[in-house]
Amino acid sequence: MPVKTVIDGNLLADCQKIGQIRFGMLRVAEEITKRLINNDELDLSFANIKLTLENDKYLRSYLSGLTSNKKLKTLSFPFAGININTIEKISAKLSRKISPESIQNLSHYNLFHSFYHPFSKAISKNKIKKSITLLDIIPLRMDGYDNLVPELKKIVESVVPNFAIAISNYSKLDICDYDKRINPEKVFVVPLAANKELFYVNRNKEQWNVVKKKYGLPDNYFLSVSGIDKRKNLEHLIYSFDRLVLQENTNDLHLVMTGNSSFENFVFRQLNIHPKTKSKIVFAKPIEEEDLSIVYSNALCFFFMSTYEGFGLPALEAMQCGTPVITSNATSLPEVVGDAGIMLSPTNKDELCSAMLKVFVDSALRDKLSQLGLQRSKEFSWERCAKEYAGIFKRITN
Repeated sequence: MPVKTVIDGNLLADCQKIGQIRFGMLRVAEEITKRLINNDELDLSFANIKLTLENDKYLRSYLSGLTSNKKLKTLSFPFAGININTIEKISAKLSRKISPESIQNLSHYNLFHSFYHPFSKAISKNKIKKSITLLDIIPLRMDGYDNLVPELKKIVESVVPNFAIAISNYSKLDICDYDKRINPEKVFVVPLAANKELFYVNRNKEQWNVVKKKYGLPDNYFLSVSGIDKRKNLEHLIYSFDRLVLQENTNDLHLVMTGNSSFENFVFRQLNIHPKTKSKIVFAKPIEEEDLSIVYSNALCFFFMSTYEGFGLPALEAMQCGTPVITSNATSLPEVVGDAGIMLSPTNKDELCSAMLKVFVDSALRDKLSQLGLQRSKEFSWERCAKEYAGIFKRITN
């Protein structure tokens, strides 16, 4: 019998709300859902943990746009045991009419899965099996994420008595170490994947000429695609590049950094690096989706020296484009890169500078890393990810 599964659709509703550009947990929820809906081992329904009529509208609109050989069912408000008085209070608080007929009882289902949001009190009290996708607990481990801490603590509390699907073995070990109440046997690991429609080898010369002009890119460049979080370790990358520029003959080499324009405005200008180096660092505007493959594929090397990642998807995206990868050896990144890239200490400038020089002057090394990365990237796919999710759902409910 198919596993009767309710998927929390809040992230899918958000996908519909914001439009085309989707990152992080939104991308994860979307890619897996697209493949789960046609899995014959599951009988899927969708709902929203966050009880608003707006979310319900966006979720229904999103699901109507998916191609499926099944009719996709939406439960407006799946909170078992809720009574009329509670419905009336909620209606008054929201200034909207909520029909008792829209309240569904979860006792008819085998499993409730959330791609991110912690379980509500009503769902927590329900006897249905529950699982949640675990990205990472970075806000609980590092300073600077105070606004995210309350939500992460709720997520941890949702994991404690239930099941979780971590995006890396490191994330699993990290949360089990953080809260000893969590049973490691109830935390499964399913690696993420990179979108094959966006990230692929693309060295078309005509397209490159257009994109190069569009973003003001040089011919020879190292690439960094990153946010501005301190853990992304951008200062370490810049100082190592500064050392390379000053010590070696790299006049035609640039460092292109994108996804971090505020880093340029608030941090970069204050860094103690040589003016010559500053002239060789290009802060490109965020790359549009249709241009990602060409920007990655034409880079001499991709650098990702983060000190803490739940998975490290940019490294995988680069490998899938055939771009040589140099990354840190911290947290989850060895699980992603394996032997297909060069992994270094995230604090050793001598090591990073030396690796930069090697990959710049040695085209044979770049070709080798490119091929190794392409081969490694084939081990990750959203199809495999969704298949493993379905298997875990069956295992949990048996």
